[in-house]
Amino acid sequence: MATRGQILKLGILGGTFNPTHIGHLIAAEEVYWSHRLSMVLFIPSYLPPHKGSKNLAEARHRYEMVRLAIKGNKHFAVSDTEITRKEKSYTIETVELLLRQYGGTCDLHLIIGADTVQELPSWKEIGRLASLCRIVVVNRPGAGLEGFSQLIPVLGKEKVEEMQRMSVQIPPVGISSTEIRARLREGRQIKYLVPDAVEKYILKKGLYRDVQSNAPT
Repeated sequence: MATRGQILKLGILGGTFNPTHIGHLIAAEEVYWSHRLSMVLFIPSYLPPHKGSKNLAEARHRYEMVRLAIKGNKHFAVSDTEITRKEKSYTIETVELLLRQYGGTCDLHLIIGADTVQELPSWKEIGRLASLCRIVVVNRPGAGLEGFSQLIPVLGKEKVEEMQRMSVQIPPVGISSTEIRARLREGRQIKYLVPDAVEKYILKKGLYRDVQSNAPT
């Protein structure tokens, strides 16, 4: 954390975390060190605007899985700010809230996967969002660090060039929450795909055994 008079370089990693897996942690850790952040704040969404609720575990479970996954890492933290609002989670609203909370000394770094770049033009108030924070793009399996040019008409050349400079390459980790949920439905093991504490929690609560959707709570 930043001390008095210092700028807080805060990384924000949002998502459903359905469930939290090793790839999430690797991405956050790599960005933390690459950009010398003060900390990375994981923010589980209540109900993401670009995804449905099918196969979405209850918000309380997803929050707890993040908490367990990051336990012991002093520069990781988790926030329930989107969950407590109990409505669709728009990043612009979360960023504005964090800026009010931390004040003018906060330098926000929004961490997104490369597969999200093409979705950015459809995000709520994307122009204002880009003006309030830095956007750090991390490569994902099947999605490289290309596609920035399509953002120039939306965000402007200067902002897109900043995104390119700040992009981070991480070791290729072919793990996805979708795959993990499928393995659980099929009765297969997920050891080493998620932290041990997350695996134990999933098995204890019997999560993802049923393909039916779970309403966020």
